[in-house]
Amino acid sequence: MKTPIALDPRSAGSIMAQPSDAGEGRSCAELGPWAVVPVKGFRDAKRRLAAMLSDAERADLAEVMLRRVLQTLVATPGISGIVAVTEDAVAADVARQFGAEVIRDRFGSGTNTAVMQGLNALVAQRRSAAVVVPGDIPLMTPAELGEVLARGRDCPLVLVPASRDGGTNLMLIRPPELLNPAFGADSFVRHVAAARALGIEPCVLRLEGIGLDIDTPDDLETLAAHDGASAAR
Repeated sequence: MKTPIALDPRSAGSIMAQPSDAGEGRSCAELGPWAVVPVKGFRDAKRRLAAMLSDAERADLAEVMLRRVLQTLVATPGISGIVAVTEDAVAADVARQFGAEVIRDRFGSGTNTAVMQGLNALVAQRRSAAVVVPGDIPLMTPAELGEVLARGRDCPLVLVPASRDGGTNLMLIRPPELLNPAFGADSFVRHVAAARALGIEPCVLRLEGIGLDIDTPDDLETLAAHDGASAAR
C-alpha cells in the first residue's frame, strides 16, 4: 500500500477518523467507491452570494444543497459509503442522518486539506476507490453518478469539469492515494497534468447536473430555472 497522502509537511499521513467496515463477507478492496464529501461551515458558506442572500439564507441554501447531494449518493447503486469531512457541527449532524461517517476537519484550511483527510482515512481502511463530491452540486442525479462509476471500472481517474471557471466538480480516483487533490479555480487542468505526469490519461465526462456548482448569482439563476433539485430552488 502506498504512503497516505500528505496533508502538509507537518502532518503527513495524519488520520482524523476511520470509516467503519461495510459489506460482511467481502474484503475492503472488493467494495465499490466511497464518497468523500468536504463540507465548509454553513455560516461561512457562499460568501460570493452575500449581495443577494442574507447570512441565514446562505446557510439554509448550503444545508439544502448538502442534503440533496447526500440523498443522491445514498440513492446511487455502487456507492459503498460516505465520508463527510467538516468542522461544522450542524453539517456533521446532517451527514449522519444519511448514514455518513464524519471526520472532524482539524485544519479548517480549505477544500483540498479536507479532501486529503477523507482520502487518508480510506487509504487506512484499504478502500479501493473514492469519489470526491462537493456539497454544492444539487443537480447531480443518480444516473449521472452512475455514469461516473461505470467509467471508473476501467479508468483509474475520472474527472467531471465544472461548466464554468475551469474547476473540477467531481473526481473518481482509484486507488484513493493515486494523486493529491488540487480543487479550486482551474483545477481541471491541474488534475489532468498531475495524472499525465504519472502516465495516466484521465477519463473526462461532461455532465450537466454535476457541472453546475452554486457559487455566483448566475449559478443561482440557472438553478432557479431548472426542473430538478426542487428544495434548493
